[in-house]
Amino acid sequence: MTGGEQLPAPSGPGTVVLDIGGDIGAAVVSTPPQLLGEELEIRPGSGPWTGRHVAVLARPLGTRTRSAAVFPSLDAGPWVVRRRHRPEDPTEVAFAVEGGRVTSVTWPEPT
Repeated sequence: MTGGEQLPAPSGPGTVVLDIGGDIGAAVVSTPPQLLGEELEIRPGSGPWTGRHVAVLARPLGTRTRSAAVFPSLDAGPWVVRRRHRPEDPTEVAFAVEGGRVTSVTWPEPT
């Protein structure tokens, strides 16, 4: 449990619904396994952090399992993600979302 919220079980096939089309896209942020259970917070471009977040979960992909956070519905344009409630980690990852598409983003490996 992080931040007082109960984490869901690992995602199974068909459990993530993306709401994309027109000017709305989605983003999948692949992370190192060390981030499982963490929350990633997102903001549009240089806008303020508003607390919008999702959990990094185990995502089965065929015979492998990957850790990832899925943001299922984002306006097209620039976005930035960071670890929520982790001021000791200044890592931020910027990317652009295109309407009607899923953007794949990779969180950097810890140093």
